[in-house]
Amino acid sequence: MPTNQDFVSKVQVFEPHKASLPPLIPYVKEFWSRRTFAIELARFNDKAEYLGSRLGKVWLILNPLLLGIVYYVVIVIIRGGSDHNGLTRLNHLLIGLFTFYFAQSTVMAGAQSITLGGRLILNQAFPRTLLPFSCAIQAFREFLPTIPVYVLVLVVGKWIYPATQIAGISWNFLWIPFIIVCIAFTAFGLALLFATMNVYFRDTNKLLTYITRIWMYLSPILWLPSSLHGKAKLLLYVNPLGPALTANSRVWIDDTGLSRNVIVGCIFWAVTSMCVGGYFFISRERDFAIRI
Repeated sequence: MPTNQDFVSKVQVFEPHKASLPPLIPYVKEFWSRRTFAIELARFNDKAEYLGSRLGKVWLILNPLLLGIVYYVVIVIIRGGSDHNGLTRLNHLLIGLFTFYFAQSTVMAGAQSITLGGRLILNQAFPRTLLPFSCAIQAFREFLPTIPVYVLVLVVGKWIYPATQIAGISWNFLWIPFIIVCIAFTAFGLALLFATMNVYFRDTNKLLTYITRIWMYLSPILWLPSSLHGKAKLLLYVNPLGPALTANSRVWIDDTGLSRNVIVGCIFWAVTSMCVGGYFFISRERDFAIRI
């Protein structure tokens, strides 16, 4: 018969850890082996987000589309402009907004993923990077339906105004997967960084709303990259999304290849964001259970 001496109470104490990276190879292997968890979590959140909406996922397209029309009215129609130039500006606005919304959704949702996933963190052992990763997957799934809509607008505009400067389909469009990958890595790295900051400073999420709005105004969305000259062009490269959005405009609107500076800028921000965001997140994720 078991006695009281056979049972020893075990008390788990969570204490702050010194920031340090775990062995990265086992960590990456465990992360990859549990990728299905992030995919299913993204699918669940995707369904839950539009559960009570009559239009559902149509808002994924309507939001940036209506915003693009508003900016088009303000920037082009009110200021004046020729038809084909105005159509070029509209297409530039739309592809910029669709792409920026993809990055913004990744960063905003990823920043809240740890604080909102408190129960999972306290009750399950898994790489915490899976939570921001699921937000990136969800944002990408929401971004995909906007591409056919944009192509439709592009084709219709080309048909209505044959003399417009809008590009047709060419080999330069093979750069699009490269651009999307660079944006995805850049946004995911920033999501890891802001998710870590949001654990320690809960006001981070509120500030992000204003930061992303200013970020959009400083990005080549409401204005064309070609409008910058001289030292002002540096604004395109100090912006994490500047090179990628510039590449977007050159491929979709100008039908030109990417320059070496733009390619290097895209890769630089993707690698830098992943390294900086990944380091701050992974080195502190053992501390999350105490902070949330």
